[in-house]
Amino acid sequence: MSADDARHAYGDNMGWRLKGYPKRDSGPPSTVRDISREQFLEIRPLFDAEDNPWLVDLNEVVPEIRSRVEQVLGPLDPEQDYYVTGHPLDWDKDPVQVARDLLDERYPLATAAFLGGSVAAGNYTANSDLDMIVIVDDLPCAFRETLEHRGWPVELFCHTIESFQDFVARDIQDRRPPLLHMCAEGFLMLDADGTGQRIRAEARALLDIGPPIPTALELEDRRYGTTDLLEDLIGARDEDERLFVAARLLTCAGELALVVQNKWLGHGKWLLRRLRDAKAEELVDAYRALVRGEGAEWFIEVVEHVLTSAGGRLEAGYRRDASHR
Repeated sequence: MSADDARHAYGDNMGWRLKGYPKRDSGPPSTVRDISREQFLEIRPLFDAEDNPWLVDLNEVVPEIRSRVEQVLGPLDPEQDYYVTGHPLDWDKDPVQVARDLLDERYPLATAAFLGGSVAAGNYTANSDLDMIVIVDDLPCAFRETLEHRGWPVELFCHTIESFQDFVARDIQDRRPPLLHMCAEGFLMLDADGTGQRIRAEARALLDIGPPIPTALELEDRRYGTTDLLEDLIGARDEDERLFVAARLLTCAGELALVVQNKWLGHGKWLLRRLRDAKAEELVDAYRALVRGEGAEWFIEVVEHVLTSAGGRLEAGYRRDASHR
C-alpha cells in the first residue's frame, strides 16, 4: 500500500498504535505504543485485511511473516496477542473516520458499507457530504436518510442485499446507476463476510457491460423532446426565455448524445462528467458561449449534430397512445 493509497483509505489525519493483549486475559491491552505511518505501510501488505484498520492477530501468522513484522516494529512478546489499530488524530477533520464512527454507532451489525462521492475520490471540499451505502441483513425496509454527524452532512442509503439488487436493477433500466458507481469506485469501509467484495466485483462488471441498448421508442421520445426544445430556442425572442430553454435543451441533448453512444447517464454535475468521459463536451462549450452572450448559433449547430447522430429531427408523425388508467 502506497502513501497515496493509505491517504485514500484512512485519510491524512490517521495515527497508528501497536496494542498487546495478554493471551489469557480479556481485559484492556497491557502494552500500547505509537508506530509511524511508514511502519504501518511496511507491514500492511503482509495481511489479508483489505480496507480494515484492524490487522490480524500477529501471533497467529506464520513465522516468516512474524519475523518480517518484528524487523519493522521490534520484538513482540510471545505471551501477548498484538493488533495494529488506526485512530484519528482529529475526528472532526477526517471524513473517513467520521463515516466509520457513524457506521459503528448506528449499524454495528452491518455486513458491508461503502463510502462514495468526492470524499472517497479524495477531492472533497468544505461543502462535500458523506455518501454512504450500508448493507444490513435484518433491515425492515430500505431507506434513504439525510443527517448530520460530527459536523458533516451525510447521505445514507441503507439496504438489505435483496433491496440493493432491486434498486440497482431499476437504476440500470434508467441508465443512471449511482449505487453501482459508489460501490465500484468508492471506499469499501466494511466487509464482514465477503458481501462487500462480491458487491464491488458485480458493480464493476455491470458498469463495464454498460446500460441496455436503447429501444427505437426511447430514441424517438428523446429525439422528439430535443427537437421540440430546439425549435423553441430558435424561435425565442426573449433573452431570459432563451436561457431557460437552452438550459433544458442542454440536458436533453446531452442525454441523447450519451444514449446514442450507449453510455451511462447522470443528474446534474454527473451528466457533465459523463459527457466529458464520452468526449462530448462540445455541447457544454457551445452552451457556455450562449450564456456568455455570444449568440446561440454554435449551440444550435451542435444540437443539430446530436440529433443527426440519433436519426435526425422528429416532429410530424410522432404519436404515443395514452396509457390505460
